[in-house]
Amino acid sequence: MRTGENAFRAVNGVDVWEYRAERPEEAAIFDAAMTGFSRRVNAAVAAAHEFGRYGVIVDVGGGRGALLAGILAGYPGVRGVLFDQPAVVAGAESDGFEIVGGSFFESVPEGGDAYLLKSVLHDWEDEPAIEILRACRRAAGAGTALLVIERQLALPDTKLSDLNMLVGPGGRERTAEEYAALLATAGYEYLGETPTAAGVSLFEARAI
Repeated sequence: MRTGENAFRAVNGVDVWEYRAERPEEAAIFDAAMTGFSRRVNAAVAAAHEFGRYGVIVDVGGGRGALLAGILAGYPGVRGVLFDQPAVVAGAESDGFEIVGGSFFESVPEGGDAYLLKSVLHDWEDEPAIEILRACRRAAGAGTALLVIERQLALPDTKLSDLNMLVGPGGRERTAEEYAALLATAGYEYLGETPTAAGVSLFEARAI
């Protein structure tokens, strides 16, 4: 905390992503935990937004697809694309959506009417977070929706999560104003925040 240095990298010599890539058994535990967390908040997220307005939803960094499957279950006319690292999506079971592997620092699938980023940006400091947002912007036409699903730092129970981000992946939780600033830098117009019953917020923006 005194230095602002990522504790995990300081102890292990690599970041959490490299660490898990070298240890498939650890990666499997992490992926299962993220899937369980997504299932817990699926209903709250789906209830907080009208996803039926989109023809194609691209879930960027969507793990094994728990959130995307939950959304599509309530909107059978919507198509979905799950995008994450190849080793992650290799464990995903397609539940009516397309699966694509790759790096969100390089490019993401084109053709979406809405792009989801759930529990992604808080893993990173501002510069890499903006890189991720810009990759989404390059794939999106003007007016395309971007939905960032994260905790709101202004809430008291998010402070411990903020510390956890510093210790683990090296990121941080953010306020709505901080998300708005990131989005503007990456070529988006920030539209507002919608809290959910699961303690996360949906920060909505559109490509400009």
